[in-house]
Amino acid sequence: MVQIIRASDMGFCMGVRRAVQIMESEATPERPVFSVGEIVHNPHVVRALERSGVVQLPGPDDVDGDIGKATAERVKSGRVAITAHGVGERVVRELEASGLEIIDTTCPIVTRAQRYGQKFAREGWHVLIFGDPGHKEVRGILGWTFGQDGEPRATVVPQADYESLRRLVEEFPGGFPNKIGVMAQTTHKMEDFAKFVANLMLLRRDHNFELHVVNTLCHATTGQQEAAAALARQVDVMVVVGGKKSANTRHLREVAEEQGTRAYHIEGPEELEAAWFAGAERIGLTAGASTPDFSVDAVEARIRELVGAR
Repeated sequence: MVQIIRASDMGFCMGVRRAVQIMESEATPERPVFSVGEIVHNPHVVRALERSGVVQLPGPDDVDGDIGKATAERVKSGRVAITAHGVGERVVRELEASGLEIIDTTCPIVTRAQRYGQKFAREGWHVLIFGDPGHKEVRGILGWTFGQDGEPRATVVPQADYESLRRLVEEFPGGFPNKIGVMAQTTHKMEDFAKFVANLMLLRRDHNFELHVVNTLCHATTGQQEAAAALARQVDVMVVVGGKKSANTRHLREVAEEQGTRAYHIEGPEELEAAWFAGAERIGLTAGASTPDFSVDAVEARIRELVGAR
C-alpha cells in the first residue's frame, strides 16, 4: 500500500495568514476593498477573497508605469489594500495623497526588508538585493532605496555564482561601490544567499570596502525548505502545492529535486497524473507559504484516489 507523508512544516505562513485575516475582517460585498493586485500568490485564496468582497485591481505586474496613480484613477474613493508583497514608497505616498483609505497587508518581514533598504540608501550605501528583478516583493523593496538626493541606490542581482558576480563587479557603471549593503528577497534559499555573500567577499578580497549583510530571509520559508528537503530524502516522489507565481513554492520544488527526488509543482488536484506515482511506495506532500489547508487536503484526497494510498 502506498503511503502519503506530509512535511512537518508547510502551508500558510504568518505573513499570508495575517494578510488574509485582515482582508476577511475588512471586506464585505456591501463595502468592498480594492486590492492592488493579488493579495497573495495563490489563485484559490484570491477567489475566496473575491467572494468576500475583495475587488482585485491590476497590480504592479499588470501596469506599465505609475501603479499608484493608476489605482487612484480607477478607484476614485474608498478603501485600497496593499498586498502582502508590499509596494514602493512612492506608491504609498500617491495613494495617501489621493485621499483613499489604505489597508496595508504587507508582510512584516517584507516591511523589515524595505526599512533596511531605505536605511542603507539614505546613509549612502549602495544596496545589493539578491533576488528576482521581476518579483513583486523585490520591486517594492527597490521603491524604498533612494538616497537623500532622490537618486536610486540599489541593484538587484539574480545570480549567486562567482562568474555572474565577477561580471557585475567589472561592468558596474562608474565602478563598483566600496560601501555595500547586502540583503535578499525574503523567499530565497539560505544556501544560495550564503553563496552570494561568500562569492562577493572573494571578488572584493583585494579591495578596501565595507560590507553590511542583513539576513532578510523569512524564517518560515527557510523552515519549510528544510522540512521539504528532509521529507524528500525519505520518499520516492514529492508533490508541491501552491500558486505558479509563488517564488517560495517554486523553491520548495527545487529543494526537493536537489535531494535527487522527482518533484511536481501543482496548484490543484486536477493537475495530478497517475503516471507520476507509478512504482512509488512513499509520496511526500508539501505546500508553499500562501497555500491554504483546503488546497492541500484536496490534493491529498485526489492522490489517494489515484494510487489507493493508506
